[in-house]
Amino acid sequence: MVSGGWGWFMTVASILIGQTTVLTMGFINNRSQARREARARAADRYKSVAERRETFELTQLVEVNTLLREAVTSLHAFVSARRHYRSRLREDPAEPPETYRQPMLDASAATDTALDALRSQIGFILADEVRAPTDAAEKALTMAAASVLRDEPVDPGALGARADAAYEALSVRLRDIYATRESAVLAL
Repeated sequence: MVSGGWGWFMTVASILIGQTTVLTMGFINNRSQARREARARAADRYKSVAERRETFELTQLVEVNTLLREAVTSLHAFVSARRHYRSRLREDPAEPPETYRQPMLDASAATDTALDALRSQIGFILADEVRAPTDAAEKALTMAAASVLRDEPVDPGALGARADAAYEALSVRLRDIYATRESAVLAL
């Protein structure tokens, strides 16, 4: 009879040990699952923030590239209008200067507007290696516009070099962002 009592105890002990093991394993699995889900949520948040940053940066780079091209084009138009104005004054001093002056003033205003728009967007460029040459190009364009107003010569070679350096920095950064996105897509 003593052995029957121990048998019952062993059965109950086995059941209790089994239930404790099941509960412990469930708890451990739930904690592991919760940690995996938390890591996945954090990774998703990081990915979402990175994608938003890249999208913002891509938009800004394209915008600055467009504004830089518009500023260069408007400066060329201003130089041309100023040159035309000066030559018309030499050719026909009897004509009222206002008829000659208005196209030049319009070109000057367009240049100022383009440079202001470019200036306002340069600060949004996130990459320092892109912001510096773009800022230098904007300053060179601004100085050239001021020189044109004072009838001083403008060095188109130096101006073109600054603009080209900015275009190159913008395009390198754009390619880097697209290459990063492409490699991330391929990794999936």
